[in-house]
Amino acid sequence: MSLMAGRTRAQSKELYRAVGLDKDREAMRRLCREDLFYLLAFACNRPDADNDWVYARCREVEADRDGNIDLWSREHYKSSVITFALSIQEILRDPETTIGLFSHTKTIARAFLKQIKRELESNEFLKALFPEILFDKPEKESPQWSVDAGIVVKRSGNPKEATIEAWGLVDGQPTSKHFKILLYDDVVTEKSVTSDEMLAKTLESFELSLSLGVDPAKGGRRRIVGTRYHANDAYHFILKRGTAKPRIYPATNNGQPDGAPVFLSPKSWELVLRDRSPYVVSCQYLMDPVAINTMGFREEWFVQRTFKADSTWNRYLICDPANAKKKKSDYSVFWVVGTAPDGNYYILEAIRDRLNLNERASTLIRLHRKWNPTKTGYEQYGMQADIQHIKYVQDQQNYRFHIVELGGQVAKFDRIQTLVPPFKNGRVIFPPQLIFVDAEGKARDFVSEFLEDEFKVFPVASHDDMLDSLARTQDPALGVKFPMFEAFASAVGGPPSRCNSEYEVL
Repeated sequence: MSLMAGRTRAQSKELYRAVGLDKDREAMRRLCREDLFYLLAFACNRPDADNDWVYARCREVEADRDGNIDLWSREHYKSSVITFALSIQEILRDPETTIGLFSHTKTIARAFLKQIKRELESNEFLKALFPEILFDKPEKESPQWSVDAGIVVKRSGNPKEATIEAWGLVDGQPTSKHFKILLYDDVVTEKSVTSDEMLAKTLESFELSLSLGVDPAKGGRRRIVGTRYHANDAYHFILKRGTAKPRIYPATNNGQPDGAPVFLSPKSWELVLRDRSPYVVSCQYLMDPVAINTMGFREEWFVQRTFKADSTWNRYLICDPANAKKKKSDYSVFWVVGTAPDGNYYILEAIRDRLNLNERASTLIRLHRKWNPTKTGYEQYGMQADIQHIKYVQDQQNYRFHIVELGGQVAKFDRIQTLVPPFKNGRVIFPPQLIFVDAEGKARDFVSEFLEDEFKVFPVASHDDMLDSLARTQDPALGVKFPMFEAFASAVGGPPSRCNSEYEVL
């Protein structure tokens, strides 16, 4: 149990004052080693940290030090409490410890180390309390004391790891190191979420770095500190896999922009909302990258039910091809959509796979033979040669059909937004499952992938190829129509915005 467990901040400060007046050196040493708030706010002379929020977080962290992922709002002292103060405390508790401090890049990690290094150089109070651990003049006396190589305090052992070393995940991890504590801070940054490739690289780099720590079964420890930047960032997968226990603190009491701030003043929170985009507020302050989804899709709009395709329906085959077959390329997506007299879109078949040019042509022709669609649309941009190749294969197979080339100048986000009205009105109907076998022979469910990977997290999904290609149902170039609408429209003097099975205007 924590030394100060159960005490209020006022009670703790009264004890600190008494210890200071008595000049009780042993009590001060114990406070530094066991009371994280005392170490940060008083021993390290951080009066800015002398507040109830930091006090509560210090008590929580010192009671449960390891195995957590601490995702706290920006400006809420997570790095000060964990990366700075807790790391210093670990050294004072055990100078034989070794800490590997990892950030997205070396530059970020070394900025954290620089702050710790400077504290241990200049804090005369700590040096006087712990002369057996801290050098009086570490720049001259320590065998290793630099931001680049790491810092070493007084210790009896001579491991190859420094007391603390700072490394970047994506720009040169060390080899043959095994730190007792792996500390991650700012693994995810705005630069790590700019593309699907960067998202994957950050996660892979994090996974590789885990081997640089002592096996947790043999006493190795891990700590992760950060701020969200993307719905599919590395922290998302750490949480999903249970790699670490979540300790999440958004900036407001309800995790929403209209909530009361838990630490910032009302005026400061007002300025955050005024001066930062909703996306930044959602990710970095509310710890919920999909909270920005006010212009996106809601899960309750997603309709699933069993149905049977009717011969009276129109059918549309749509393909959004990827440019290359490689691990990190976008997927090629195929939709077969039925439009029924009730005004709804029924998803008959769908495929999402990484396919080369021949495989794309083969898949398109196979789906056309199966469904005999009213129209076939194929996204085509620039020098892309897909349609020319498909026509060549059509000639080879003596099976020909017209392909509507889909392009245009509409931005992808704006095109996807055209799907909001039909989804909101419950007009897009999915079956419970759509199982397909991908090019690697693996059976996958398109419906669950669409829902989890894109629909629920748009507009911050790492992929949006399924939504983008489905949005072509709203493209005038494809000209999607509903059976019997034409006759109904002439009877009422114009096309209905939506009809039910009795063809009533809604």
